Amino acid sequence: MEEDEYRSTYHDFNQTRCVFEKAILSRQSGCQHSHKFCLAEREGIACQDNHQQRRCMNFLEMVRVKAQFILKLIRPDEPLPHAKEIRIQLGSLRGLAKKLDIPLKDNEIEDINSLLVQADEAYSGLSHYPFDDMIRTIKETQGRRKRHRGANS
Repeated sequence: MEEDEYRSTYHDFNQTRCVFEKAILSRQSGCQHSHKFCLAEREGIACQDNHQQRRCMNFLEMVRVKAQFILKLIRPDEPLPHAKEIRIQLGSLRGLAKKLDIPLKDNEIEDINSLLVQADEAYSGLSHYPFDDMIRTIKETQGRRKRHRGANS
């Protein structure tokens, strides 16, 4: 399947795309509203709750604006390379969990939705989130290290 054709089919098929799709597919986070599907031998993640998807989208858009300088973005709405998108998604969630004293097993976010619900309650809405702390964590977040093949592999 040609890449443009795949993208078109993907967008027709998955109209409520999970904005944390990369973080979930990297197996470093999960969400109770996510639904995994396969299309042309690739995995995708859909959100099963339109209201929650909008909240996640607003959160991620705000994080992108706040992280614009450290990630050297010209415009926060520009498409990002995979590694930077992973840093934004995982770094912001981990920073938020750390600030809320939510323990992470193996540095993984178990449920993005419940994390954002707890943050909304703790900070009385998105505009009061601890973005400075999240930005520090984004800066420190690295992708998974490349595996080096040894001579015996």
